Amino acid sequence: MTTGAGTRTGLGACATAAFWSVVNPGSGHLAVRARVLRATFAASLLNVIATILFIAIVGDVRNRSDLAQVVENRTIFLGLGLALAAMAITRLYTALDSAWLARPSGDTWPRLAAVAAVGVLLIGGVAPLAVAANYVWEADKAVEKVFGSDSAQTAYPTPLPTTVGTDDTDTSIAPSTTVPIFDGDQRVNILLLGGDAGPGRPGLRTDTMIVVSINSQTGRTVIISIPRNMDDMPFPEGTPLAKKFPEGFTDLANAIYRYGDRHRDLLGGVDDAGAQAIKLSISQLLGIPIHYYVLADMAGFVDVVDALGGIDINVPKRMPTPGNLRGAKHPLPEFIKKGQQHMDGTVALAYARTREADSDYKRMVRQQCLLGAVLDAATPMALALGFSDLVSAFGDAVTTDIPRDQLGDFSQLIDRFIDAGGRDKVRTLHLGQPLVDPFRWTPEEVRGLVSDAFQPVVINFDIPLLDDRCD
Repeated sequence: MTTGAGTRTGLGACATAAFWSVVNPGSGHLAVRARVLRATFAASLLNVIATILFIAIVGDVRNRSDLAQVVENRTIFLGLGLALAAMAITRLYTALDSAWLARPSGDTWPRLAAVAAVGVLLIGGVAPLAVAANYVWEADKAVEKVFGSDSAQTAYPTPLPTTVGTDDTDTSIAPSTTVPIFDGDQRVNILLLGGDAGPGRPGLRTDTMIVVSINSQTGRTVIISIPRNMDDMPFPEGTPLAKKFPEGFTDLANAIYRYGDRHRDLLGGVDDAGAQAIKLSISQLLGIPIHYYVLADMAGFVDVVDALGGIDINVPKRMPTPGNLRGAKHPLPEFIKKGQQHMDGTVALAYARTREADSDYKRMVRQQCLLGAVLDAATPMALALGFSDLVSAFGDAVTTDIPRDQLGDFSQLIDRFIDAGGRDKVRTLHLGQPLVDPFRWTPEEVRGLVSDAFQPVVINFDIPLLDDRCD
């Protein structure tokens, strides 16, 4: 049917107009011979510009590293979001306008059928663009909240008085022409902190302290756990903290963060003084630089696990759960059963935090296994289905001094970690009993174990593989 103005109308024309408008804004009007007004022409032009911008940004994205390089540049990343939003809006406007001009008249059922057809086309052709634009916006807010904008302060150790010095060379590296990612540093050392202020705790305590050391050339990785109750933690010579505590920190290791946060003047007045304090101490303890930290609020960890749909853990024995768990979303069972368990965030946090089941040493192992389970749960499907909740939870739970503009480098680092065998080839060192007494340790003993862990062949056979302890 054709109106007096020459526009084709009817159910078929209406659906055709909406379809071609979704494919290319403006073409739907031409398909039904509707008059193209200025607004329609402007929408078509804006769509062309947005499409060109979208292709320019994502045209060369082939893998995770390429995508990370887009995300690390906020101007480009927000440009991608604006392009997606413009593509969605122009399609929505021209589809509705052309469908209205070509709408059927007369009987009710053709009108209802036209509404249904146009609705399906808009859901299939416009909604994904709108959702993608919202994902970009949510992801940008989370990235801005989590990642630093300035260069991180690397904590360097000073030599022990009884040694010539600390050699940070990783002898496991074979001759290679691969260019290191991080300005010539062979190893990138990241301190993972799990903190929880908790009821009755005046300030945050870092009960979880794990150093992930990744060889930036080969991807070979060593994970080092530091007990929360390590005593007399040292600081690099010449720092204000070393002058304040010449014989070592007078409280347990998990209290250093709180002390640094309360005495920011000793750390140059920086906002993340607590994290910088624990970086300095652990660097001096291990004898290696600590380049970055990542601090996870253990209560926020619950939301991250829930956003992933839960994690799977093989529980080695029946374990009592801790009471008074901050961040719990439901009452805890009295025990976590033995065997393969699918845990939500509340139960997973209880599994990581319980101390009644075994020792601090075993607790550190459980926490490392939990990190591995979270990585396993972060499948593309889980990330897609829980994206908004996940980025929100991640933004609320995590802070770091890793600069946003290094996300591309870190993505390459992860690729090399995977190429080197991933978690199956990770070496772990637990600086607790039975290897190290946290109350009667010596600097030479600790640094010797760290040096052994970096060797191409494990010299100290008490250093286990991560997967041996998580099955």
